[in-house]
Amino acid sequence: MTFLYNLLLHMGVILTFPIWGLFLILNPRYRKGLRERIWGLPASEDGPDRSSIWVHASSLGEVKVSAPVCKALSADFPEYAMVFSTSTPVGKKQAISLLDGIQAVFLLPMDLQWVVCRAVRRYHPKFFLVAETEFWPNLFFCMKRKGVPVALFNGRISDRSFKRYRLFRLFFKEVLSCVELFCVQTEQDAKRFRLLGAPEDRIRVTGNVKFDAVETPLSSEEIVALQHSLRIEIDEPLWIAGSIHPEEFPVLMEAWKAIKADHPEVRWIVIPRHLYDIPQFKDALENQNIQVVVWKGKSEVTDPWDVLLVNALGQLVRLYQLGFCAFVGGSLAPIGGHNPLEPLRYGIPTLFGPRMENFREIRRILLRESMGVEVANANELASAVRRFLVDKEARTQVKIEARKFFDRYQGATNRSIHNLKEWIINHS
Repeated sequence: MTFLYNLLLHMGVILTFPIWGLFLILNPRYRKGLRERIWGLPASEDGPDRSSIWVHASSLGEVKVSAPVCKALSADFPEYAMVFSTSTPVGKKQAISLLDGIQAVFLLPMDLQWVVCRAVRRYHPKFFLVAETEFWPNLFFCMKRKGVPVALFNGRISDRSFKRYRLFRLFFKEVLSCVELFCVQTEQDAKRFRLLGAPEDRIRVTGNVKFDAVETPLSSEEIVALQHSLRIEIDEPLWIAGSIHPEEFPVLMEAWKAIKADHPEVRWIVIPRHLYDIPQFKDALENQNIQVVVWKGKSEVTDPWDVLLVNALGQLVRLYQLGFCAFVGGSLAPIGGHNPLEPLRYGIPTLFGPRMENFREIRRILLRESMGVEVANANELASAVRRFLVDKEARTQVKIEARKFFDRYQGATNRSIHNLKEWIINHS
């Protein structure tokens, strides 16, 4: 099976070379970090001076929840260097800002055998930890051949991934055999790992570390300063839409126009998931004669606006705190959803669509405890936004209950760290 996987992988690279080669030529963003992905090496970076603990987290959200794990292990095992890989340039930038004193941060190389083994030799890990569902067969096989123990934390398997993995169960059983410890989010995730061949005695249900994300609340002075930068009056009603994808933007625009017709005082802030979608969003709004301004995050807004498009990184959590309610994107299209806990953590009423496969358990908990509102179309979205706009008591109740809610579900990070520390000690 491993031979077949590598044969198909190399054939795919060769056959699709004209396509992705054209993308590389025409679009500079696809060239970012290319040397790292192909050669397994950052452009200018020495390998660690001793054996390392290598942690991998795919995207921005996984990087954030991995930071406390990295810091705890680095403090308890200073004899090992800490190195960190991620799958996106944005994730890499976030890791550099969050992880002080880390020896190396780099983009995960392509899962070609000769590439990943080169990276393993360079960073000579003593342990390899991976967040959530990042299964890279050749990387895992290389770790196993070199005797590097592998652990998974905050592990999960989405509905769509589980169906795909089951079709190739024998192969994924071989991949999972490389993992010695599975710290997973839920009992259902544990069951799915067992069905795919993971041994029962290697699985621990530790909960979802996303409930433990560190709060960064704005002070009253910071809120006033941010409002001033954006030309927002105190108590002016703002609806925030975060992590929005082009596939769902037409539905959001339809809801916005319905809300604006009934409540002309409401303004809308949109934070796209990917900044390169800004021109598409701006054109769509201007074609509807909606007054839109693009904010780049540093300069003050000078023009009047009804819709503010945010063309800056690192503003999502800050802007959520300005809203009377928030919609979390990636959930009205088959994308899998983004983290609905980010606005809710600050007591902001939180809405999301039905396509929350990547946050299946969090969605279930939020709906069961009436801490989130699921909307399926523009009418339902507009109705939910209107309700929180006019019902101050409902907003206040969400803020009160949100604190109790997070107190009930926190602790997964500490449980994961405890299991990982014990695992490292047993192998040291």
